[in-house]
Amino acid sequence: MRFSRRARRRLLIGGPLVLVAVIILWGAVPRGPLRITPPPAGAEPGRWVHLEGAANTRDVGGYPAAGGHVVKRGMVYRSGKLNRLSGAGADAYRRLGVRTAIDFCNRLTPWPLFGGDAWSVQFASTVHGCPMSFAKDGPVEEFYIRGVRDNAGSLRKAFDLLSRGENYPVLYHCAVGTDRTGVMTALLLSLLGVDRSTIIADFRLSEQVGLPGSLAAMDALLDHVAGRGGIEVYLAELGIAADARERIRALLLEPRRAELESPP
Repeated sequence: MRFSRRARRRLLIGGPLVLVAVIILWGAVPRGPLRITPPPAGAEPGRWVHLEGAANTRDVGGYPAAGGHVVKRGMVYRSGKLNRLSGAGADAYRRLGVRTAIDFCNRLTPWPLFGGDAWSVQFASTVHGCPMSFAKDGPVEEFYIRGVRDNAGSLRKAFDLLSRGENYPVLYHCAVGTDRTGVMTALLLSLLGVDRSTIIADFRLSEQVGLPGSLAAMDALLDHVAGRGGIEVYLAELGIAADARERIRALLLEPRRAELESPP
């Protein structure tokens, strides 16, 4: 069978496009078991968020901060990856009203292609890739210190996104919401004036769903931050500007309820 010149041209053009489309569709199909991780028994009210198909999803707010403030709830969420949300999980995600999702997983794109966030997340939020890779070579206690050093650019981008009021509510995540997400949360809560013991307690909540991080590495990171002169100096050294840090505090802190109540 002989094809006309026009038909051959169409095949030459259309064939590769069809192949690309097949690859994209194949890559966007979620694989692996659906993760069902409801909040642990006896969990603090309002802390855990159940997104069927995702793990370790929590509200970062509600913690006491310096100066008589508290971190606002419903503004920042942390989670494991969002590529396998069920229909119920997608509905729960939409109810959160998340405008901005930040993906810390180390991949070329945060799109559903080859493991990026589910289409339901893409349709509900603007998804930003801030790829980070925490190398596990070297002393265990330096795991997070090295991770911050090696991924300063992605952390700068994440803090920049958090400094913009139009981006809220924000959800950031890595694979299981423990290491990269835990480091981001520790730095953010430190900036907001949350005390060290509370930051450690929040980090250890991942243990309640069987996803523990390295407590030694988190202790070492917080010691390192203090040794550099505190969180303001440390974030400045990462290239996070003073005005961005101030905007984040203004957006995420509010007076404690007791401070708002008038005396009888």
